[in-house]
Amino acid sequence: MTNVIADDGVPVDFEPDAQHVLLTTLSAVLAGRSARPAYRIASRLLEREQQGSFDLAPGDSVLIGEAVAIGLVLEFRHSEKPPDPVAAVRWVRDQLGAEHGRRAQRVAGLLDHPDAPSWTEVQPPAEGEEPLLPALVLLLAGVAATNST
Repeated sequence: MTNVIADDGVPVDFEPDAQHVLLTTLSAVLAGRSARPAYRIASRLLEREQQGSFDLAPGDSVLIGEAVAIGLVLEFRHSEKPPDPVAAVRWVRDQLGAEHGRRAQRVAGLLDHPDAPSWTEVQPPAEGEEPLLPALVLLLAGVAATNST
């Protein structure tokens, strides 16, 4: 993993690490046909944050992970062959379970899913509520599974 290093030897950019964790997690979801890795991504990001010597506030790694995931979703949305958001959510529901499909649909407004709430209506979860990052990972898994390029 290559990071930009500051003069004091501290890696400046956590984004490449977050992207690596995200892609590894997506691979695990797809290979194992299990949603479990999606719900472990926050702890994996926090672990990676603690293993490195990044100049981050505690927990920033999860926010960076969300930004990376949203960036990937938007890259797919604006690609030459955008994914079918209905097929992506259906794949999650059919392969991983109805509850996971509901969570993926919660953020599928990023892909203009007709039955998903507008992304502008999606609020960051209050403490103790369902986090966004696993839902984004599940949606990306559905996109990867159904988008043949």
